[in-house]
Amino acid sequence: MPLPRVPSPAPSPAPIPVPISAPIPVSARLRFGHRLRHWREVHGLSQAELGRRLGYDDSLISRIENARRWPPPGLAVRADALLGTGGELTELWQPVRQEREHLGALGPLGAPGAAGTVRPDAAALDVQSGLLAVYRAALGHIGGEDLTAVLEHHARTLAGWRPDARVLALAARYAELAGWAHFDGDRPTRALAWYGRGLAWARAADDRAAVADLLARQSSVHWWNGDPTTALALAGAARAAALLLPARPGVQAWAALAEAHAYGRAGAAPDALRALADAERLTAAALRAGEPSPWLARAHLVLTVAHGTCHRDLAASLGRPSHARSAAAHLSTALTQLPPSTHPHDHALVTARLATAHAHAGEPEAATALLAHLPPTPTGRTAHEARQARSLLSRVPTP
Repeated sequence: MPLPRVPSPAPSPAPIPVPISAPIPVSARLRFGHRLRHWREVHGLSQAELGRRLGYDDSLISRIENARRWPPPGLAVRADALLGTGGELTELWQPVRQEREHLGALGPLGAPGAAGTVRPDAAALDVQSGLLAVYRAALGHIGGEDLTAVLEHHARTLAGWRPDARVLALAARYAELAGWAHFDGDRPTRALAWYGRGLAWARAADDRAAVADLLARQSSVHWWNGDPTTALALAGAARAAALLLPARPGVQAWAALAEAHAYGRAGAAPDALRALADAERLTAAALRAGEPSPWLARAHLVLTVAHGTCHRDLAASLGRPSHARSAAAHLSTALTQLPPSTHPHDHALVTARLATAHAHAGEPEAATALLAHLPPTPTGRTAHEARQARSLLSRVPTP
């Protein structure tokens, strides 16, 4: 089905987001940590206090809640008794144990220097592929902070297996997600390091789609850092790599979006709009062909946010309120597609970005209202966008 062209909606008042609540994660390990944190907070306990009462170190509680450690046997039963959960954590422990056994069967942690020591079978690779899809879906709901260590673990595990094309391709995709998790946490240096590892693995696997995607990811980090020259060079390399895949227009569209962002940061409006039009055309072709690129499941949302972001950057570069108003209109439309109950992370990020658009448009009241409805302590890219909006508002003359 053809993708409708992203319209330029009429400017409207900024939507007021409802309070954000986190969804239940899809991984058993993440779900257990999520519910442990919930019950601890219900009783008003700090991590240190809960750890002391259960007989564990507070750092262990923190790591379990953030899915950086497996819950030890016995913790669930003790926590249920202490927190009065009705046995919920003990019930959740069984799928956690099964998930750990699955991963344990795949081999050791695999230090980067231990490549080639483990020979995986097809079932082990199928498990890793399935988990990759689970983590990719979770990133859109909860962001990257809670998944960083888990994704790095998988990438290092695969690096410790005897390399063949499928192992290296999977390692590249886990490195891509690990890089994105760091990017989402506003840690660009670590994001680039993981993208670089992934790019090396993708090239070794001759996975041209992953090569193009990772070059586009690297471009996005430099866009975020305010370096349009490097961002454009990498986006150009991504588009060149994607052109080698004529049957994968979705990969080409992803590279075109990276190029559009870079041109927007550089203040090159005609080039940015041309790249956005290319991305729309290629995305429509990918949807008609049923291409399996994961981001295409939310293609219309991704394109709408890209339009808003590019116009916001053009407003910042060129000082033209018309770009800021267009940015606000597109980002407002995107926000209606992101219910905070199911997409709290993306909802908060787009809310903060929309506030910067309103600030550039000379609409401080709308920007202030949006900032007031962000989570109390935003992190990563959301915090960065919020700081940018507040900085812009601080320059508005007081009447």
